[in-house]
Amino acid sequence: MGRVKRDSLMIMILSYVGIVVGYVNKILLFPNFLSEEQVGLATILVSLATMYAQFSALGINYTVVRFFPFFRTPDGRHNGFFFWTTLGVSGGFVLFTVLFLLFRAPIMDYYAREAPLLTRYYLWLIPLGLAMLFFNFFTAWLQALYRTVASSFVNEVLLRLLITAEITLFAFGVLDFEQFVIGYVLIYCVPTLVLLLYAAAIGAVRLQPVCSMRVRRLLSVAVIYGLWQYLGGTSMYIVPVIDQAMLAGMKGLAEGGIYVTMVYMVGAILVPSRSMIKVATPLVANLWRERNMEALQGLSRRVSLINLIVGCYLFLLIWVNLDNIFSLIPSSYATGRTIFLMLGIARLMDLYSGLNGTILVTSKRYRYDFIFSLLLVGLTICTNRWLIPRWGMNGAALATMGTVVAYNVIRVISVWHFFRINPFRWRDAIVPGLMGATLGVAALLPPIGNFLTDVPIRTLCVTGLYGGAVYGLKLSEDLNRTLDQLGRKTQEGLQRLYARWTHRG
Repeated sequence: MGRVKRDSLMIMILSYVGIVVGYVNKILLFPNFLSEEQVGLATILVSLATMYAQFSALGINYTVVRFFPFFRTPDGRHNGFFFWTTLGVSGGFVLFTVLFLLFRAPIMDYYAREAPLLTRYYLWLIPLGLAMLFFNFFTAWLQALYRTVASSFVNEVLLRLLITAEITLFAFGVLDFEQFVIGYVLIYCVPTLVLLLYAAAIGAVRLQPVCSMRVRRLLSVAVIYGLWQYLGGTSMYIVPVIDQAMLAGMKGLAEGGIYVTMVYMVGAILVPSRSMIKVATPLVANLWRERNMEALQGLSRRVSLINLIVGCYLFLLIWVNLDNIFSLIPSSYATGRTIFLMLGIARLMDLYSGLNGTILVTSKRYRYDFIFSLLLVGLTICTNRWLIPRWGMNGAALATMGTVVAYNVIRVISVWHFFRINPFRWRDAIVPGLMGATLGVAALLPPIGNFLTDVPIRTLCVTGLYGGAVYGLKLSEDLNRTLDQLGRKTQEGLQRLYARWTHRG
């Protein structure tokens, strides 16, 4: 757990720096300087490009993380694995670009009525999809090499700072909207280029093919695994954007703009899970190789509990400050309160399921994830098609909440059935209980002054009540130990500063 805690803590710090910058972009700058339709366009381009990149990857990113330990060699060539995987994703991009162009007409017809602005910038999805494809590819390679911090920095911090600079130029009239969209696409190419240079600097870019009998045998197994993960795992990237894509087509980019703003706000809750899972995935793969079920159970338990505790805390912080956030942006965005509530509940369940998905897809039972994923995609499309025409963006949120909860329940039951791994304990019910009690107390607080005074008071109230109870009850030994270490280091640092100051005095 030492490496997981160290790297995931660093990634979490970078993620929250990115969240702060991202909130400035998506919650303050975008709504105040772009129309709701323009916000919807900027976000739907990224969502569709995410789908484009995932389809083009052909499941190879999963294969890199899962099979790299079997290809790894001391000489750094790793049996030509980098060459073969690069060839695979490049071929996938060519294939789906052809399909993307062939199906251009029906896709544009779907969005022509409610989202005509999207059809104008349709072809810009090609370079945006390419950038995302190879960013994900290099991220997978660096993850397999236990170099997870670099990709987090460029994606969470650098990318968002560049977007801040661009929206600032747009706000001052230096760029018109068309130039903004083109620049927005080009900015997404920067993290990919940085990761390419970083991977080359550490010697990870090796394009020499190896065609030995052992490599051919391993590649055949890896390809089969990758195709199954492609069929099943693709849903994990598609499902989060199905609601956005269908909402834009049925109700227009304006409602889509409000909806995706709420999605972004909820995204802050997922940061702990993403950072922990990113670091833990290669460890899970190695534990399967060692058949260390006890360690796998322990890792799963710790990750789930920490994710739940931190996720509930972040949900509390945002929920008690929603009125303050809405006061900074156009009033139309306040209709997203119910969306945030439903999506937040869904993502808390997602957080608590922890490593169940990772354990399943890296095991010999990975084919079951394909079946579950098909059910998830089908359920997502059907529920959105049924609920969006009736309740618009609230219907999309309700559909997403239902499908996310159902999917996680199925995977939790499956992992227990197959491997007898259960990260849950009845004692964990204390955590949502504390969250509910804290919400009740926070609701009693009347509005206090303006934004600058109200936010700190509500934040301190939530932190003191919820955080103090979690720490005092010792719900997570890992969390308490980490907080104690941070406290000691902070105290030691202050003591050193005081000693230097008094010495100079």
